Amino acid sequence: MGRPSMSEESIRANKVMIIRAAMDMIRESGIQSVSARPLGARVGMNSALIYRYFSDIDEVILFACVHVLQEYSEEMVSASRLIPDLTEGPDHSEPDDEQIYLLSWELFCKHAFSNPEEYTYLFFSKHSAELESIIKEYYVLFPHEQADDSDIILEAMFRTSNLASRNLFLLIPVLDGKHTEQEIILINDITVSFFYSLLSQLSVHDEGVTAESQTQRMLHACRFLADL
Repeated sequence: MGRPSMSEESIRANKVMIIRAAMDMIRESGIQSVSARPLGARVGMNSALIYRYFSDIDEVILFACVHVLQEYSEEMVSASRLIPDLTEGPDHSEPDDEQIYLLSWELFCKHAFSNPEEYTYLFFSKHSAELESIIKEYYVLFPHEQADDSDIILEAMFRTSNLASRNLFLLIPVLDGKHTEQEIILINDITVSFFYSLLSQLSVHDEGVTAESQTQRMLHACRFLADL
């Protein structure tokens, strides 16, 4: 006799329970504390059953990290509404691509460097390519966490799910006409790689490294690489 199928509501409830438990473990002891056996013990479930709901523990952790994107996304949406006022000159010219590019990195660094482990998992881990679909499912599982303008916030987050593509989208208007396509792609790759290096230094708690100092280093690199 086969195993009876579970209702969608039961599946959803169990996934929420597992994700919440992973969030608690990360909050208490960090991402490295999340593994199948202690996670299963915390939710009163055989650790093997976790894999009925998630492909592996890395996917559980990624779901558990999504909530840290909320503050960043809300601030990015607010900033995007202010950009025309901040960058419009006395002649009512178009927003400045260079200022938009630097502001984008400044906001992203502010939140990423304050949550380095979570952002590393979100953007540089095994399941990062699936981040868009994971974010969508997360807000199905946790609908109460959506803000009033959730559609705008979700769109903002999806645009950041691949850092290389996101940065290239903002970088091309800044460098168009100054560099060849191949050079722009190289500058983009170097920029994202440097960001990952700074994020990694915070994740391993390098002495003397702070979120503020790393943000300034990143902005300096952006100006240097884009010749701003």
